[in-house]
Amino acid sequence: MAKAPVEITTQLSMAEAADVFRMAMRVSWWSEHITGAGTTFEEPRGSVFETVAEDRPDFAVLALLGGRGAEIQKSAVHMYMWNRGGHRQIMLGVGRNLGSFGIKANRKIRRYVDALTDLDPSAEYSGI
Repeated sequence: MAKAPVEITTQLSMAEAADVFRMAMRVSWWSEHITGAGTTFEEPRGSVFETVAEDRPDFAVLALLGGRGAEIQKSAVHMYMWNRGGHRQIMLGVGRNLGSFGIKANRKIRRYVDALTDLDPSAEYSGI
């Protein structure tokens, strides 16, 4: 279970890594198409002080994990990605509501890391 941020280094392009993230964060077909409780993606809200940060991410997204649970039980996965020239550096974190343990979010992070390493066996990660 990811208690600290998960850090990943990959050779995949930013677009490839983002696409894998989008697919890994999806919930069941039933939740997405029948109940309308699928995963939604948003730009993370930040602080006004982030505009002066020296190492701002090149890409950031927040995956709000859907499902049939109450709003208080929902969780999210934050993704921040930097293009470091020959490789991409990715940081993942779990955001959760009061009644959530983050179990679904941690499963989605594991799914993302597994899918990423299938596409890029040279990828390195820590935090899981």
